[in-house]
Amino acid sequence: MLSALNRLLDQNRAAELIDFILIFALLLALVMLILFLLVRSRSRRLQREIRESSSELYYFLLPTLALDGKDHQLIKHLAEFLPFPQQKHRIMINPRIFDFCARRLLAARPEKQGAVADLRSKLDFPESGEVFLPLSTRELPLDMPVILVQKGNPPARGRLIANTESSVAVEIEGEPDTAPADDPITVYFQNQAGFFSFSTRIAAREDRILRLGHSEKIKRYQRRRYARKRLRLPVFIRPYQGASAPFQSVLMDLSGGGASLKNPNCGFRAGQQVELSFAPHGKRYQVLGRVVRVSMGGRMIHLEFQALEQAERERIGRLVAT
Repeated sequence: MLSALNRLLDQNRAAELIDFILIFALLLALVMLILFLLVRSRSRRLQREIRESSSELYYFLLPTLALDGKDHQLIKHLAEFLPFPQQKHRIMINPRIFDFCARRLLAARPEKQGAVADLRSKLDFPESGEVFLPLSTRELPLDMPVILVQKGNPPARGRLIANTESSVAVEIEGEPDTAPADDPITVYFQNQAGFFSFSTRIAAREDRILRLGHSEKIKRYQRRRYARKRLRLPVFIRPYQGASAPFQSVLMDLSGGGASLKNPNCGFRAGQQVELSFAPHGKRYQVLGRVVRVSMGGRMIHLEFQALEQAERERIGRLVAT
């Protein structure tokens, strides 16, 4: 009789314990559900506020920057490559983001090259890869020449033919002579900001195509000879020893070695010698230069200064440093 009573009490205690655990689990689940709903509601509210503020800023910038309907459609296509496409206003105010989206759009739709160049000009953004220092291999433009150095093999030349989220693809010149996949390799490249290198590994190879893992650590191997400053400065330009009146333009960047400026009426061409005259802060500069190349569909020219005395070059260097 006593043993039966003890078993009954044990069963009652076990049942009470099970009921307590079930009630506690239900309460805990209810609290977690409430917290989840609160966090989700807050996240949706923040996303809605970000979306509304971004849209408001975007439609404020459109007329401010004198952009038209075609530019609006192009920006929508560019925004498809953003993590949050609703924040398309960032394309209009950040040159890095513009370049990031433009490279991916042009990789898929090369026929948009002209439209992208026109929009870049309207936004007064520098040509891709010419001013900004690369922070990641994801920012490297297509067709960039590279040199690959691998232990035990001679250096190999190649060019960048694809840049995806997972890797960069390099086409090797001539017959490839590289180690198997997953071996370390150092890649060197150069742009107008200097000479750079990064270390990576071969993710895959197929004939002359190497797929290399991305790197977020790019080392500046050598700086450009002259510091360059981005600016907007009125300038007059005319052909060297020409009889015509000078054309008014705008300097977009300047260094002790050269400058970039808008091409008046797209009238100047590569190889042409020109004279520049500009006067920041009331101090006049007159320099002779040669057009080394033309970009942005002829709307931008890039000059190399010639016959410039060291004192004058240093004076321009001080201007750039201020």
